[in-house]
Amino acid sequence: MNRIFKLTVTAIVFCCALATAQTPDTKNFSKDNLSFDYPGAWQFQDSSNQDAQQFTLAKAESDVQIRIFVHRGRISQEKFADAKKAFIAPYVAATAKQFEAMGAKPEQTPDSSEIGGVKAEGVNISASLGGEAGAAKIYWAIVGQRVVVLTLFGPDKQIKQLAPIWDLVRNSLKVMDPKATASPRPSP
Repeated sequence: MNRIFKLTVTAIVFCCALATAQTPDTKNFSKDNLSFDYPGAWQFQDSSNQDAQQFTLAKAESDVQIRIFVHRGRISQEKFADAKKAFIAPYVAATAKQFEAMGAKPEQTPDSSEIGGVKAEGVNISASLGGEAGAAKIYWAIVGQRVVVLTLFGPDKQIKQLAPIWDLVRNSLKVMDPKATASPRPSP
């Protein structure tokens, strides 16, 4: 009887720990074979078009933004270099020019991360604006045969404070294979 009591108490404590680890305000976006989690309190802007799914997440009273770009076309690893030239390199260059337009002198360093469990190449564009250090961290990878580009913008202090949110978005991002998610057709 004592053993059953201890197991019951342990199970209750474990369930309580799980419940407190999950945030009740986390939302899940799921559309067109793309899904990811994000904080419900954050502003969510969808600027998708027929070429790509594009979203911006921003927190009120913060300068941090997370941008998600997922090209709708399927791509092989062999064609990934072409995608880098076509739209990733110009995006990185345009981001650096934004810093320059604000009067900063951006510095680029190679970086890496993971997006949805997939190794991602990246670049860290750092600069000082008005005496405050900030960055644009841009990462790209093929996830589920689609090009994904994630960007984290903001002042360094706020980026560090909101690192768990960044981790939530990038780690939860998934691109499902449309063939695998297609519903079976009934046979006649």
